[in-house]
Amino acid sequence: MISNRVAFAGLLSITALAGLCACSTLQITEDTSMAVSVRYDGVVHTLADATAAAQKACAAHGKTAQLRTTDKQGNFERFAHFNCVSG
Repeated sequence: MISNRVAFAGLLSITALAGLCACSTLQITEDTSMAVSVRYDGVVHTLADATAAAQKACAAHGKTAQLRTTDKQGNFERFAHFNCVSG
């Protein structure tokens, strides 16, 4: 009986980790010469990761990313919005 509980707990942990990893990618949801928005999970990827992605996206337009706002849509869904500025 104990081994069944341990096996179930292990399976549950693996399932939870797989679910977390499935939604942990950074996603650029807006990419223009004026603004970039990045979706991230806040666990595997942080605001620093979102900032690095935004810097790369703005650099493609010859600009740098400047954080405008952040918002949290759910437990593992956050957005960072950046202005792309010259200089």
